[in-house]
Amino acid sequence: MAILIKNISNLVTCRNETGLPKRGRQQSDVGLIKNGFLIFKKGKILFSGNESGLKRFIKSNKKRIRSEIDATGKTVMPGFIDTHTHFVFAGSRANEYEMRIAGKTYEEIAAQGGGIKSTLKAVRKTSADKLKEISEKRLNNFVKAGTTTIEAKSGYGLDTRNEIKMLEVINRIGCENRFGLDIFPTFLGAHAVPPEFTKKEYIDLICYDMIPKIAQRRLAVFIDVFCEKNYFSPAETDRILSTGVKFGLIPKLHTDQFNSIGGVDIALRNNALTVDHLEVLKLNDIRKLSLSGKTIATLLPGVSYFLDISYPPARKLIENNVPVALATDFNPGSCMTENIQTIMSLASIKMKMSAEEIVNAVTINAAYAVYAHDKIGSLEAGKQADVLIFDFPNYKDIIYNFTSNRLKTAFKKGKLIFLQYSKTINIRNI
Repeated sequence: MAILIKNISNLVTCRNETGLPKRGRQQSDVGLIKNGFLIFKKGKILFSGNESGLKRFIKSNKKRIRSEIDATGKTVMPGFIDTHTHFVFAGSRANEYEMRIAGKTYEEIAAQGGGIKSTLKAVRKTSADKLKEISEKRLNNFVKAGTTTIEAKSGYGLDTRNEIKMLEVINRIGCENRFGLDIFPTFLGAHAVPPEFTKKEYIDLICYDMIPKIAQRRLAVFIDVFCEKNYFSPAETDRILSTGVKFGLIPKLHTDQFNSIGGVDIALRNNALTVDHLEVLKLNDIRKLSLSGKTIATLLPGVSYFLDISYPPARKLIENNVPVALATDFNPGSCMTENIQTIMSLASIKMKMSAEEIVNAVTINAAYAVYAHDKIGSLEAGKQADVLIFDFPNYKDIIYNFTSNRLKTAFKKGKLIFLQYSKTINIRNI
């Protein structure tokens, strides 16, 4: 039998009829229904709409309602989708945080053996079982903030055995986590060059050994590269991405974080699904992305905050019809937060995105950014019942009340995965 959420003050559906990521003015439409109703059963949404539509649906389908949730004074919206994370890792880099506060740059810390290479050492000496145990605990923090879908990257192994170990752990967590979260694995072997290889040797290893083995075992959906000075050049990035594409991996790209060196051109040449970071993105590259229409700009304002660097030009991107998504980039070196609500607040204050643009950026556009828009990202019939209930009558209050997490209930595929007890919400028989 079905579950009904009724009397929803703000039902934020984020519905999308174009078949493409929302961009420009479309990104300001959240598909709001006031006094809305939502029905789901066996993990799927059956109905999303107003009261008159509900009556017609029940009459024509003869559905029995097992449980009802009275959401008077509440906001209901899709589960948040975090499309860029590095949540599988071991060790801590808290000492590097202090070094940055004292004035050291990201590049200077890396040159002294810190940064990615520091986490590499910890990951290599940690068993797969222990790495899974450490990383899986972090999911609770994602869920408490409303995240129901996560992308997870490798990139701290940097040799065939340990990159495969990381991806195996990501896949195991995806299959076994107690919340039933969807977790999308990304191969990021080209995160840095490990000390035991020359760059040429390492790129050959990625292209001739890692990618074929990972693709054969279907350990990753996406392939990513850190295209940046002192990491991977545009030509090297092109070779790695194009090899991944030949083996069926979908390309993404870290680019324009500290320097603009031509990464956007390489992303577009390889039909990258997303370009991520973009803190120093140039206007000419914004225009190129605009002409593409499909490549999503995934912005990571938590990194700008944590590293005290410039914020991505969200307004310019949206004004030029580039679809925008938001993500935490949770990782040990440049953004230690699993809380996507914090990212939403930063997007508002520091990037001047509207509440509507932000909501779409963590729901329907984020669904496109993990190539799962047919299943998640909006509250529409036929999609997964990934549903959040907030103790606010208006969805704008979620961003207005920064650092105040008022998430009351979260469902993943119709399963209750989070419940904050409150006398003001009536949940019967769940």
